[in-house]
Amino acid sequence: MTRKIVTVAIVIMMAVSGLYACAVGDDVNPALDTSKEITLTVAGGAEDPVGMEAIAESFTKKYPNCHIVYEYMQDYGNTLPKRLASADSGIDLFITSNIQADSPNLPYALELFSHADVLDLSQTFSGLIDNFTFVATDANAAKQIYAIPLGAELRGMYVNKTLLASLGLQVPTDREEFMNCCQVLLEHGYVPIQGNPSTVGQQLFYPYICNLVANASDYDTVHAAVESRQASAAEYFREPLQLLYDIVKDGYYNYKHVETDLGLFVDGKVVTSTYDFLNIVKGADGSYKAGSDVGQVAFMPSIMSLNSNLARAKEDYHSAIDYEFILSPLGPDGGYAYMSPADGIAINKNSAHTDWALEFLDFMFKPANNKVFAKEQGLTPNVKDAFSQIKERFSIADDRISQLGSVTFSYNFFSICKKTLTDISKANNPKYMMTAADGSVSMYGFDYYMEIFTARLTGASD
Repeated sequence: MTRKIVTVAIVIMMAVSGLYACAVGDDVNPALDTSKEITLTVAGGAEDPVGMEAIAESFTKKYPNCHIVYEYMQDYGNTLPKRLASADSGIDLFITSNIQADSPNLPYALELFSHADVLDLSQTFSGLIDNFTFVATDANAAKQIYAIPLGAELRGMYVNKTLLASLGLQVPTDREEFMNCCQVLLEHGYVPIQGNPSTVGQQLFYPYICNLVANASDYDTVHAAVESRQASAAEYFREPLQLLYDIVKDGYYNYKHVETDLGLFVDGKVVTSTYDFLNIVKGADGSYKAGSDVGQVAFMPSIMSLNSNLARAKEDYHSAIDYEFILSPLGPDGGYAYMSPADGIAINKNSAHTDWALEFLDFMFKPANNKVFAKEQGLTPNVKDAFSQIKERFSIADDRISQLGSVTFSYNFFSICKKTLTDISKANNPKYMMTAADGSVSMYGFDYYMEIFTARLTGASD
């Protein structure tokens, strides 16, 4: 589905109005031929690219002859490389994950560091750029980059403020308040934390785990121990893993019950999470509508950028549920922030308009413009002061915020954590419990999961 990005929604017009003043004042690139009508096609897997709409609107304000078309593709990960392989793909720019040697999109992406005369990345966040920098087999090769992170993603959870208020509860700000909310919700028949087990553990706990490394008082020692995959390094992460285990054991998270008895979060799809959290239900006639005013989900671990989907669904279906995204309040003093890269944007090296595509990217990554894009998209902008913006928004101290550069290792540490967090998230599903001779089932002890985690960390198992 291809459509020219023409913004008509008043809310979007208001969002970009401040950007127009900046855009109009920018110098027009004299190397570009503005006498010809140009169309740039951006391919992506999101059905409603609100951030791209804002940038396209303001870029066309600066260059009235250049029009941005967004093409939405289903099954994007498989479809995009096939399209790019075609000589007449019609794609000028494309949304992509980090492009490294194993990326199917690498053969079609334009190297961008070599175009520094046009594309200025000096005001972006160095940690995000470093993460997307191509790792060449030749250590002496010049640095290369094939996609630029559009912004930074944050993990946390969405809080159903309407449901909490109906029980006399406030949005929790620390671990004690969070656990108290969970207990009250459980006593009133709710499963407090809901979400798909493949993601809920890492969305809740990975920022906590990262901060244990990044903000350790003896950072060099801790990082070195984890990097060298010492068995003793597993102990650094005992506390968060134990906390997740206790949450599952106490029934504050019980995904199988929710799937089977409530029919919620049966898959990891964005639309499923959006509708289940906002209590948008399918009627007998097949149409969707808002259900009860309070819903059934108090806490939904997720990523901050899901807000664009939630906001649209809330408006479309007139959901009465009031919600807020917060950093998961798992620590004694509150939540933890971990900045990881969102998807990036790349240029098709076979585009007939690479000069215009480079100009568009340069425009997109000017700080004022990227901040507007990120706000619409629900991201932290890819700008030098990204940390400051997160700290200000969430009132968080320096020792509770980190970024991917602080916890980068020579192996996939994230995968190890995600697998273990997923295993623990499933620990109260009878399928994964111990079965006694009499047929009764019980959860494995916490040490069982610590052993699994330690084996993965040391490389003794996958």
